[in-house]
Amino acid sequence: MIKNRLIPTLALAGATSLAAMLTPVAAKAITYTVNRSWSNGSNNASLVGTVDVPIGSYTIQNGTPNPFTNVNLTLTVNGTPFTLNTADTSFIYGTGQFLVNATSSTLTFNTANANGDNAADLFFVNSSTGLFGSLYGILSPSVSGEVGASTLVSVFASVSFPVTFGIAQTAQQVPEPASLFGLGVLGTLGVGSTLKRKLKPSKSAEKETTKVG
Repeated sequence: MIKNRLIPTLALAGATSLAAMLTPVAAKAITYTVNRSWSNGSNNASLVGTVDVPIGSYTIQNGTPNPFTNVNLTLTVNGTPFTLNTADTSFIYGTGQFLVNATSSTLTFNTANANGDNAADLFFVNSSTGLFGSLYGILSPSVSGEVGASTLVSVFASVSFPVTFGIAQTAQQVPEPASLFGLGVLGTLGVGSTLKRKLKPSKSAEKETTKVG
């Protein structure tokens, strides 16, 4: 009776564990280090810190969600630092598209289908002040460039797209699904085989039981 109940239970547990291993898991965001600096005349600016983006290619247009899961940047304009903690995509509209390509090594920005009436401008701002406070912007196409702005001065520099905006801090390693499946099957079969051998009565035991009966 114990054997009859235990083996099906084992099979069910094995199938459940295999299903759990094969269930898709949401992509983990990569942390990219940002380190940019530029100047314009007597004014200078820099942008340092990190942004988190899951690996993938993203097109931001007309209010579509942006892929930045965390923003931790410090903009410094003429020696004064400002904290930027969120992305603003309100100036990406019409046919303008802002393209984000996140790989295991680099974070790259590009634009497409933008013109004077269809902007593709991405900003990083402080969530408490938005576009009315200090900000960093990377702009296209009427002026392809980047700008660091305080409430007193804006420091502009030209850029050429595509732009490598960040470098991945660490590469993420994901186990191969086939390996997980193989290990799960072998583990389940191995345990099942062992229990079957332990629970199977020997011939001598069967004979002994017959004599007693």
